[in-house]
Amino acid sequence: MTQEEIVKKRQELVHHMFSSTGDEFVRLVLENCRGGGSALTEEMRQRMNGEEFDYKGFPWYKFHVGEPKGKTRKILYFHGGGWVMNSGVAQFAFAEYLARETGAEIWFPEYPIVPEHNGEEALEMGMALYRQMLKECPGDAIAMGGDSAGGGLAVSVAMQIREEGLGQPNNLFLISPGCNVGGSPRNAEEKAYEDMLLERDAIVSTKGFPTVLDLWKGSTDKDDWRVNPMKGQLKGLPPMLVFAGGHEAMEMGIRQFVEEAIRQDADVVYYVRNGVAHAYVMFYEWAKEERKLIIDRLL
Repeated sequence: MTQEEIVKKRQELVHHMFSSTGDEFVRLVLENCRGGGSALTEEMRQRMNGEEFDYKGFPWYKFHVGEPKGKTRKILYFHGGGWVMNSGVAQFAFAEYLARETGAEIWFPEYPIVPEHNGEEALEMGMALYRQMLKECPGDAIAMGGDSAGGGLAVSVAMQIREEGLGQPNNLFLISPGCNVGGSPRNAEEKAYEDMLLERDAIVSTKGFPTVLDLWKGSTDKDDWRVNPMKGQLKGLPPMLVFAGGHEAMEMGIRQFVEEAIRQDADVVYYVRNGVAHAYVMFYEWAKEERKLIIDRLL
């Protein structure tokens, strides 16, 4: 299959799984998302000078192409996949784009996912890698980002970094981030809007989100910011650049997150493109304007 066909098949699977809940959701995940191996091809690994490492049985990768072209020397990137899937070919392609455009070294973890693991374990891995990064360069030479579920994890890691008083990253770039997993319509207008988005979005359905949050929270409360960053203090985080598609089911929840960040006087910029779907900035090279906004912040 071509890369485009692989991406489309993954998108269709996500929509199918997230249209279910409870035990049926878990069954679909375990039947369809395990045992396939890494999406990283040998050709990609060679182009990006890729190296593989291990953290408590979970692989993570370093990629680099050339030398840093600006202030950002390292990027910690968290892939999407609905909290239930390992990375896909599109995430590795986007990592390659970041490496080529910035010259920064990309650190790319295959963090723990549900139902076998939870967000506490994913946060632990993210923090372990960030602390290791700080031994090699200061926080202001590091950027963090992610798409979908990985975007939400990036925010939780940034909040934990702040709580521990560590050197903060210079930027957070978040592509259709899962920062508001427990979000729901607050009034009839938002309910109608969510219903419209669910009809339009062929990639993500939010119906499975309550099940995901219950699994992702581990031993914590569902309103703990470590697994649901919408519930935490957003002021004092690094500057956030947030993207969403105007036709994605998560847009309402992402908008709520951005509104809360603004209410708390956090540094946040929100970019929505009408008529496009979930995580389009990561999936599609034609999103040149949005990609340039990211790169400009990192240089």
